[in-house]
Amino acid sequence: MGSNVSSVHDVHSSMEITSNGFVVEIESRRQWKSLFDSMKGSNKLLVIDFTAVWCGPCKAMEPRVREIASKYSEAVFARVDVDRLMDVAGTYRAITLPAFVFVKRGEEIDRVVGAKPDELVKKIEQHRV
Repeated sequence: MGSNVSSVHDVHSSMEITSNGFVVEIESRRQWKSLFDSMKGSNKLLVIDFTAVWCGPCKAMEPRVREIASKYSEAVFARVDVDRLMDVAGTYRAITLPAFVFVKRGEEIDRVVGAKPDELVKKIEQHRV
């Protein structure tokens, strides 16, 4: 975990630490671009959690996402508020929330739409290596 945290932490000032993993709170376009660019050359799984403050199912999933992130520290979890970063949400067609988009080497490889923690774990298991 150490190298993952330090490299992402150096780029991102706002990070939510969990026991073994983390969820990066993306608060600006610059922050998103830094994370995305750093992940493009990596085979590491990026799980983008598209959310909104007004989204009840998103709020319900938040503790589960943190728990899942702690179990899969080999993946990078990023939370993006669709109202704050509409262009990023638009790029990934994050219309129904919550939406979890799986990215490797800069390309979307899968997604889970809705508050479906079991499906989220299944997809992470499938794509983490």
